[in-house]
Amino acid sequence: MIAQAFARIECHYFINKGFFESDNWLLDNTHKISHIPTVIIQGRYDVVCPMISAWELHKCLPDAEFHVIQDAGHSMTEPGIAACLVKYTDKFANI
Repeated sequence: MIAQAFARIECHYFINKGFFESDNWLLDNTHKISHIPTVIIQGRYDVVCPMISAWELHKCLPDAEFHVIQDAGHSMTEPGIAACLVKYTDKFANI
């Protein structure tokens, strides 16, 4: 039941192009958040969000820390990604 609800929400966003004004809207607007400490964590074997997407984001946010987790795919539950997420959650806890 949860998967079905998630799929409906996801399809709604896909049909409406994420409600963005253009395909590059996120990248074109990164200047609005460039002052916020940012970490990009990318699994090397992620086929859902390809590496090029993370790299393009990093090029727009050059001050962001960029980590490629060598033995991970897309899931936040994979050990390397989970460890990196916890590390930075702890680091930013008091901001």
